[in-house]
Amino acid sequence: MAARCRRFPFFLALLVFLVMPCRLFAKDSDMAPVDTSPVTENDKEAAPYTDEEFPQWAKDLRRGEIITLGSVPFVGLWVVGGYGGYKYFSGKTDSFPNPFSSKDAFEKQEIWTMVGVTAGIGLGIGLTDFFVNLSRRKKAEKERLLQEAKDREGITPLTPEEAGQLLRENNRKKRTEE
Repeated sequence: MAARCRRFPFFLALLVFLVMPCRLFAKDSDMAPVDTSPVTENDKEAAPYTDEEFPQWAKDLRRGEIITLGSVPFVGLWVVGGYGGYKYFSGKTDSFPNPFSSKDAFEKQEIWTMVGVTAGIGLGIGLTDFFVNLSRRKKAEKERLLQEAKDREGITPLTPEEAGQLLRENNRKKRTEE
């Protein structure tokens, strides 16, 4: 039985190399079409992306991903330090736990809890950034539309404050006329 178990990896590797060679090796040059057009200087450099190439939701998703994953190391350090401080000052340990030590610094369950808290806080930071930028973009779009409407000839939209002021003035005039 033990000899059979030792031979299994060898037979598995042999099977992979014999049965699936097309997946392991590149195509031969006679199999692949060859582009024989001359290469120019412009073809060597890739053109930079333009703003219109990606939809706004994809840009927002990428920014959220970058901020979430970028905050995880810093948040992790704060969580580990904070939890270590909590254990030390609450009297659960007699010395401040060293997270880089392999000697019983933290139990496995505590480590997984800290990983979960770190991931949650990192995701919260990314989502907060997403919603703050979304609200800023909507506010800027509303201001842009209001400015465009003001710039059009003959049309002057009222802001809510101006509309409230006009309503108060009209109510005063009605009261004085009665």
